[in-house]
Amino acid sequence: MELLRVYVDTSVIGGCLDSEFAVYSKALLDAAGRGEIILIVSDVTTDELAKAPGNVRALLDDIPKAFLEFVNASTVSAALANAYMEAV
Repeated sequence: MELLRVYVDTSVIGGCLDSEFAVYSKALLDAAGRGEIILIVSDVTTDELAKAPGNVRALLDDIPKAFLEFVNASTVSAALANAYMEAV
């Protein structure tokens, strides 16, 4: 079975530490941690996370690498971002 691939940006990851969004953001990261989904993280997001506080940077550390997919900003990541915006 192919796992659902979910694009996450810095606001989703940081949302784990925001009381308004924590339930939803943590649910996504926890699902990836359990191997239920694959999180797609762009190089733009990793660059932003590099400047974030340590507790935000650490949020991806507990997710097995098999359930994290890193992509470079490109037409692929732009298409994923556009698809997300159309779905919202």
